[in-house]
Amino acid sequence: MVSLKSLAIGLAVLTPAAVQAPGDPEALAVSAVRFYRPDGGQTQVKAFIQIPYMSLEPAGDPSQGVMTYHVNVRVKDSTGLELVQNGWDGHAPAAVRQPGAWALEILDFAVVPGRYRVDVEVTDSVSGRQLESGIDIEGFRSQPELSDLLLAPQVRAAGADDTVPAAGEIRRGHLLITGAAEVLLTPLRTKAYYLLETYNQEGDSVGLSVSVKDTAGKAIFSTPPSVARLPQGGGMLTGALDLTGLPAGRYQLTTQITLQGRTFERSAPFNMAELAATVAKAAERREAERITDAGYFAEMSEEELDEAEDPLSLIAKSSELSAYSKDLSVRAKRRFLSEFWSRRDPTPETPRNEKREQFYAAIGYANRHFREAGRSVLPGWKTDRGRVYAKYGVAEEVLRRSQQGTAPPYEVWRYAKGKGKYYIFADRTGYGSYDLIASDDKSETGIPTWQKILGLDVVQDISRFVGVDLINATFGENL
Repeated sequence: MVSLKSLAIGLAVLTPAAVQAPGDPEALAVSAVRFYRPDGGQTQVKAFIQIPYMSLEPAGDPSQGVMTYHVNVRVKDSTGLELVQNGWDGHAPAAVRQPGAWALEILDFAVVPGRYRVDVEVTDSVSGRQLESGIDIEGFRSQPELSDLLLAPQVRAAGADDTVPAAGEIRRGHLLITGAAEVLLTPLRTKAYYLLETYNQEGDSVGLSVSVKDTAGKAIFSTPPSVARLPQGGGMLTGALDLTGLPAGRYQLTTQITLQGRTFERSAPFNMAELAATVAKAAERREAERITDAGYFAEMSEEELDEAEDPLSLIAKSSELSAYSKDLSVRAKRRFLSEFWSRRDPTPETPRNEKREQFYAAIGYANRHFREAGRSVLPGWKTDRGRVYAKYGVAEEVLRRSQQGTAPPYEVWRYAKGKGKYYIFADRTGYGSYDLIASDDKSETGIPTWQKILGLDVVQDISRFVGVDLINATFGENL
């Protein structure tokens, strides 16, 4: 019997090494790694499915649309009996559709001893095109000495913020591993990470050496043996090889493990990409990712992330920013900001978030044009005019007057869209520092004596501009 404990599925947003694969740019790739679970005599399987974006057609605008596909997985035993059938839909923005770019789906399931076949079929929702692939899996018949070799383009230690693996990652112990059906290294990312589990009953020493071979089986190089002490019940063997200078091509990474006087080998294939193609694809990828929420914040320093969070108080809902603090890790800050804006994305089916772009463009404009004399340390968006501009954008109509008699210079911004609002600013200092003194926006606080500050003639001038009798308005009837 197959025990499909969990069929964990998710579209991965992957690192460059994980989304790219060699060979046919439109081929479906499937691979699996087996681990052993002594508490039930079961084999845990981590299966990786790489779906080439070039095999999918976007719906709508080729640059702004969305690619949708359906994945169908069937598991059969050695007699051909279908034990499990499962399907799900995946989505990706059309902007990532380029040669060498792939979506990753991860399956996690367990099998009892026996032989099995996993067949995968992917159907493009627009064109109807189907891709098929599969792998044969054998459940361990007894407790093995080692798991299969897991080769990955990236491994990192889990931090305090990593309560669950990110998309495209699996967790083994304290490590988070970026998945891939077949690892592709590049001249810009040359490290190959490997992981093995051992299942020794008693504490023991283990010897480990790693070699790289070409397609003819010729060893390119190998590491000298190293020795580690394994605890009772087994443990994990992990490491990384920096393969800088390895020519482009297909290779096999082999680990040789000496345990309890016996030697075992575990191997996994990988590829090294060419430099020119790597540089070109990296540039294309960065350009495509830059317009997404995650890509926008990805290249920011910690100081820049804090600066990007600061003006969100203008538009955030009550307590929405309480989870953000200066003590968060850079990774957590980027995730917080990406999630904040993804909730406001007017077109979530596209990679571009117009709301975020408009907001930060307004903040930039406010900082350049509304920095006021005497307030050089205050960002422009924190001034009254800058704040209103950042929240509502360019006013449809603006009345601007220089000093007239005893009345200070003033500006009136009128927004005709929506419910229609007006904002009255006055420079009472004479140094270009405009304060908001009156508005029909109930969320703003004005100055009760604003009419006296400006005088009757000016109030009448503003009344004609906004189309409201401000002489007898509730702001104050006595001038």
